[in-house]
Amino acid sequence: MFGQDKKLDSLKAISPNKQIALALLVFERMLPSLTAFSEDTGRDDSCFLEARDAAWQSLQKRRERSVYRSLNEACLENTPDTEDFSHDLTSEALNAALVMSNIMEFLLDSRVDHLASVLTLATDTVAMYIGSLDASVVSWLEQKRRIAVDPLMQQELHQEEEDIKFLAGLPHQFDDETISALRARASSQAPLLPAAR
Repeated sequence: MFGQDKKLDSLKAISPNKQIALALLVFERMLPSLTAFSEDTGRDDSCFLEARDAAWQSLQKRRERSVYRSLNEACLENTPDTEDFSHDLTSEALNAALVMSNIMEFLLDSRVDHLASVLTLATDTVAMYIGSLDASVVSWLEQKRRIAVDPLMQQELHQEEEDIKFLAGLPHQFDDETISALRARASSQAPLLPAAR
């Protein structure tokens, strides 16, 4: 919807490790919403943090497939249901949880469509947030146009492009220095949504 097809073509050209790293950079931007939701509702988000750690570790050494399968099952079991919660960040937390599930699935089968889902969930989260700020009645096409040009959406799309360029320039094999650079990049990025800042 927001130029994701072109991005997917760029992603196919980079190694699976770099693809996982991109998904992790997106997840780290989405994590503050999931964390805030979990704190406010008393939900346990430890399975998502454990899955995140396993994904970061996978950049240097893959674990048994059963580990990723088990973590994915735990993430899916703890994914918030929008029918059960009225919290402002329920949908954002749901999308962040689904991003982690897609990362675990990618670690299991290396299918690029999981990365497409990660990018779509990120932009959908931004689109929902932008849409919630403007209650004026407009056509779907006008709303889509407004969302596409909104500075927050443009910021996320630009960030994804910059992340892909950054990853393309990294060495094929990730060593400790490369992982440190990736983690530094992840920790320096602003949360996806201003509400989670």
